Amino acid sequence: MFGKSKGLIKGDVTMKKLYFESAWDKTIAPADREKIINHFQEQTKHLKDGVHFLFLWQAKNHKNERLITVLIHNNEEHNFRLQNTAIAYYEQDQPIATGMFSLPCEIAGNTSMPWTFIFSVSNQTNAFPQHMIMNDE
Repeated sequence: MFGKSKGLIKGDVTMKKLYFESAWDKTIAPADREKIINHFQEQTKHLKDGVHFLFLWQAKNHKNERLITVLIHNNEEHNFRLQNTAIAYYEQDQPIATGMFSLPCEIAGNTSMPWTFIFSVSNQTNAFPQHMIMNDE
C-alpha cells in the first residue's frame, strides 16, 4: 500500500489505523481530512469485528452520478481486498443503487480507509450485494 497512515487509536487489544490512499492523500482538502479523522476516531470506538462501510457524505457529479464517500473499516486481522464486488447504497432503509466495485489497493488488517464509490449506469448491477452503505441522514 502507498500513502500515509494517520491517527492511531488504541482499542481493547489492537491498534486501529487510518490510511489515506496516495491519490487521496495528495488531493484531499484539509477540512475534509479533519472530518474524516473525527469520524474515524468516533466510529472505531463502537465497531465489532468484520468489514464495515460507514457513510460520510454524498454528492453528484456533472454526469448526475452518485458519489458516496465512506470510511471502510477493516476490523479483521487479515487484509481486505475488494474486487468486482456488488455494493448497495441505501437512504433511510430504501435501496437507491447497487454497483460493482474494485479498490486499487488492499486495506490492511485493523485499518480504516476513506473511499468514494461512484454509482453510475455503467457499473449498475442486479447482483446480490456483498456490502451495504447505509445513509440514515
